[in-house]
Amino acid sequence: MKVLVFLAVLIAARLAWWWFVGRNVPKFPPINLDPMDPKVIAARQNARDSVPRLRELFALHPESSNIKIPFTTSSGVTEFLWAQILSWDGASLRVLYLTPPVTHTGRLEREHTHPESDIVDWVVQLPTGKYIGGFSTRVMFAKARELYGTLPPILAKEEPKYESM
Repeated sequence: MKVLVFLAVLIAARLAWWWFVGRNVPKFPPINLDPMDPKVIAARQNARDSVPRLRELFALHPESSNIKIPFTTSSGVTEFLWAQILSWDGASLRVLYLTPPVTHTGRLEREHTHPESDIVDWVVQLPTGKYIGGFSTRVMFAKARELYGTLPPILAKEEPKYESM
């Protein structure tokens, strides 16, 4: 009987660890991109230069058009969040934040309005599953190769989905 209780406690402890810690551990360490890296600067410029293309794609695929924009958190840190474009009126975009800010505390409304000039990256998923845009994501793929020698499997599966511009 004591052995069964011990095994039950051991299994419960393992499940609790997995629930609170194990399942939240990323499959590979986050890949931080230095905003002053020339590749990151070039990616941001390519994204800005191709905003007219994004506008065309948004008209065709409004439900799958996303942008990366700056957000100043409650702690004063500027983070770059992915957001779905809900509407685009002139030079103003109404968006829904998709990624939560890491350094923000308190309530955060997910719907915001940003000027078009805030766009630092964009990506549109086509009905085929392919992506157009994703300039910073492409830099992340290259950085992952530098760090790990090869892409982690989850990234290797995603990379071919990005079509060339």
